[in-house]
Amino acid sequence: MKISITFARALGMVLLAVYLAFGVRYALYTPARSATFLWGVYHVHSTASDGLESAEEIARQARAAGVSLILMTDHRDPHLKLAAFRKEIEGVVVVGGSEVRLPEGRLTIFGTEDAPQFHLSSFPPAAMEDIRARGGFPVVAYPDDALFGWHYWGADLNPGGIEILNLFTSLRSSSLLNKLGLALFYPFSHYYFLKSISFPGESIAHWDKFLETSKTWGFVATDAHGGFHLGRFGVKLPSYTDSFSFVGLGIDKRYAAEPEMAIRRGDFFNCIRGAGEPDLFEFNATNANEEFLAGSTAPVGSALHARVEIENHAVRLVLKKDGATLSEVAGNALDVPSAEPGVYRVEAYLPRHELLPPNVPWIVSNPIFIGTIPPRPRESNRFARHEAALTQHDADVVSGAVVGERNIGRAR
Repeated sequence: MKISITFARALGMVLLAVYLAFGVRYALYTPARSATFLWGVYHVHSTASDGLESAEEIARQARAAGVSLILMTDHRDPHLKLAAFRKEIEGVVVVGGSEVRLPEGRLTIFGTEDAPQFHLSSFPPAAMEDIRARGGFPVVAYPDDALFGWHYWGADLNPGGIEILNLFTSLRSSSLLNKLGLALFYPFSHYYFLKSISFPGESIAHWDKFLETSKTWGFVATDAHGGFHLGRFGVKLPSYTDSFSFVGLGIDKRYAAEPEMAIRRGDFFNCIRGAGEPDLFEFNATNANEEFLAGSTAPVGSALHARVEIENHAVRLVLKKDGATLSEVAGNALDVPSAEPGVYRVEAYLPRHELLPPNVPWIVSNPIFIGTIPPRPRESNRFARHEAALTQHDADVVSGAVVGERNIGRAR
């Protein structure tokens, strides 16, 4: 018996030492940071619904996390007080929005104009038209969530975007082992959550299906509440700063004056910021003297180029065409000299990252359309002039009327 007690104590000491060693290792983890891009966050809740902090405090925490744009989505059907809310707080642009519950699932809305009598149809395609009529941008939320999953996938469904990753869904769908590890190691580093992040294959497949017929953008969703409610008390874990440090929308700095425009155009990329921020991320098509960026339409035969750089990490690039892998390379650059008609997007992986699983994309770009013009959703009055010019430009590209002015495509 005495030997057994001694052995148990020794084993306990060994396990504690191993636990502390791993904990210290995670505590020392710091993701690479870069000043190359602006960062946006989408799907955020404040005290206007079930979040724990005001918009002002959220903006303060966003600034601490290096975020420049917040797309709010407070619960209500829709949230009329926040429908047209736009304000720069602490140097952060905050755009009001709603998370709406329909019979078929959840929609998020951001960027509507002033609409005191804003009511939505219960039929999803009609609801999206109601949103667009008021200048809003509709996104299918929780597309494959076990609790809130979206159920309507008719051919007449035409959202502006779809969530391809939601942090709340990732947490609930992660394995029991991952949840146990999170409970054990989160006190050392909140970045341990990266082990639970995943892009549901069904959500990606739904996105690729939308891209066959419409310009639809993929979104990573923070689903940030600043913590959770425990009775009358709020537990601020994870904080907004923590959630914002996990994932983000990468935006070129030329959109600094109006970053929401980049989101509406699809000229942004999705990034697991907790795994590191790229020093460089390029995905474009070129034809003659014109450059076409994400969200745009380029002529058949255009050259496609993707490149990513990040300090101290190996990279694997995968080029997707119409949802299927066309090419991949263990390196930081990938080129196609002459692209055939189709919808192209890029995924970048960090195969030897210490926290992010090697099969989880670190970066997912939005698409470039080669020789095809899916309908462009109607835009708000604030963006109507830009939308009309871009629609005409897409038509000119495919008809061959483009005369090689680089600045038109670059403006995308």
